[in-house]
Amino acid sequence: MQNRKEKLTRTFIALHFDGSTERANLDFKTAFQSWWYNTREHGGYRLTSTGFKVLKDLKFEYWDFVLPENFARKNKRILLGLDRKLEFPYYYGQKRLSFFGSQEAMMANLTGDLEQWLNNNFG
Repeated sequence: MQNRKEKLTRTFIALHFDGSTERANLDFKTAFQSWWYNTREHGGYRLTSTGFKVLKDLKFEYWDFVLPENFARKNKRILLGLDRKLEFPYYYGQKRLSFFGSQEAMMANLTGDLEQWLNNNFG
């Protein structure tokens, strides 16, 4: 039985290479390992830069959360929380967090503090 991340990967492959010869050169294992930051069965939905580019190329809508200047000192614990709690793909960039889940993005931006948002909603 496939987990949700495997199903998403197969869907993204089908959408991204629909009708093109490039698809033959991209197998599931390569896509899965290059698009997801955590490839374990119960790993979260954090995208790599390659996975983020694929979803942007597919015109999936996403919303940015601008990270504060001092974010680096807290980010390990927060990223672990995001990995465990978010139900939609997301991308952690140098100065922003890009959500592919509109409700998650809205709530994080309304709260304005990722750590507080994770504690209040998933604690």
